[in-house]
Order: sequence, then structure tokens, then C-alpha cells
Amino acid sequence: MLSANVEQRVNIKFLTKLGKSATETFNLLTEVYGDKCLSRTQVFKWFKKFKEGRKYVGDDTKIGPSFHCENSKECGEGR
Repeated sequence: MLSANVEQRVNIKFLTKLGKSATETFNLLTEVYGDKCLSRTQVFKWFKKFKEGRKYVGDDTKIGPSFHCENSKECGEGR
């Protein structure tokens, strides 16, 4: 089963292929998903990616460990 976000990305990709605009895509997703719809910014971001040829609808993988600062000294501040 697809997550709600991935399901919406599949629909964004489909609507992009149909030649819909980003605004039309957002409006259609809002009509279908209501308050569970991706934000306008996210819809436009994914629309642009698919318009530019992206095929994969999954999340981008992060490379390397995440970085977390415990204090300003570790983060390089105060030098």
C-alpha cells in the first residue's frame, strides 16, 4: 500500500503527463484529498520535478549521517 504522500505524487506525475498546469494539479488534489492534501509548495515542487523528467515517485535518499549540534561550540559558532 502506498503512503498518502506517495499516492499524491503518483497523481501529480499522472496529471503532469496529461498536460495539466501546476495550479490545476493542486486544485484537483485539494478537491480529492481535502485537508490531507500536500501543501501548494510541495505540489509545485513535485510537479516541476516530474515536468523535468523525474520518474521515481519515492522519497529522495539522504546520503551520509545526519548532523545534530548539541551546543554552539560543536556547530562551529563562537570562533
